[in-house]
Amino acid sequence: MEWCHGPRTVSDPANLPIRFDVTKTRILLVDDDGTFAEQLSAYLVQHGFDTLWLADVAEFGEVLGSYAPDIVILDQRLGAVTGTDLLKYMRERSDVPCIILTGYSDPLDRIVNLEVGADDEVHKSVAPREILARIRSVLRRVRAQPVAPRALPVTAAEGGWRLDKARRSLCRGDGQLCPLTTAEYETLVLLHDHMGSPVHRDTISQHVFRRPWREGDRAVDTVIKKLRRKMEPKPEEPESIKTVRQLGYVFVAFPLSEAGR
Repeated sequence: MEWCHGPRTVSDPANLPIRFDVTKTRILLVDDDGTFAEQLSAYLVQHGFDTLWLADVAEFGEVLGSYAPDIVILDQRLGAVTGTDLLKYMRERSDVPCIILTGYSDPLDRIVNLEVGADDEVHKSVAPREILARIRSVLRRVRAQPVAPRALPVTAAEGGWRLDKARRSLCRGDGQLCPLTTAEYETLVLLHDHMGSPVHRDTISQHVFRRPWREGDRAVDTVIKKLRRKMEPKPEEPESIKTVRQLGYVFVAFPLSEAGR
């Protein structure tokens, strides 16, 4: 496996954590063409992006979850696997925007990729500046869209917890209302809609407070702390909302036992 994180190349990162700058937009580039990938990665880093290059598609699922990219760039031809294959895998698990890179022109592939969920397709022969422009265009378009809930209006979970989106309320297993502020409710719904997938602090801040997250901004952490106090039996050892270091939070499941009131 070979990765390029910014200007660095690591031949065997199996025992290394994936480190990234939480203040920068993260790009995951999947391409087995080392020369092209190194040049594009370096160019994107020069323009302010945190870029991770992955050459071994066998690690794609693990890296997608741990790196939590803001956008994924997939080469169409990756040996026995195609960019379309990885795109299908990704769309079953994530709505992260995706651009397909191709070294040849095949209208059918382009149509299939767009139908599967690609946001754009770019020929590899274009200048890096055009690829950069396409990335920025996709990110602007995606970030302008409101976060769409994907869960059912009323959700029952372990211990009888019920998140009622129609009434914007949360009830404990005994049927008692768990009072939440607007910020607490919107944060919980966002995390719940992405159950099992880490949600970046910036995504939460944009969705709940309508402002980008910045280093030192504790508003999101404060809301999470309050939610844990209301939901978790042991807020200092959370079962439901887990911290993802250097990233944000992930909703695992409603706690099996109820928090103190």
